[in-house]
Amino acid sequence: MENVIVISPRVISRMKNMSVEERRVILDTFINDEILGVERSTKLSPVQELVYMMFRKNVLSESRHYEKRDIQTLVS
Repeated sequence: MENVIVISPRVISRMKNMSVEERRVILDTFINDEILGVERSTKLSPVQELVYMMFRKNVLSESRHYEKRDIQTLVS
């Protein structure tokens, strides 16, 4: 990924409800998939995979929203 990554307070507050190990697995997977572009170091359970997909969707959506806002600010 070569763009901005935004982890909003909303996403962070949702992650605070997870155990430390769950957070570590989700973030490790995101970093491997989206930032480093390497094979995952851990295998996710079906529930973890679902949580990861929701986390990823939220982060990428908010990142795109931030980029659009940033571009509009530059144009103004």
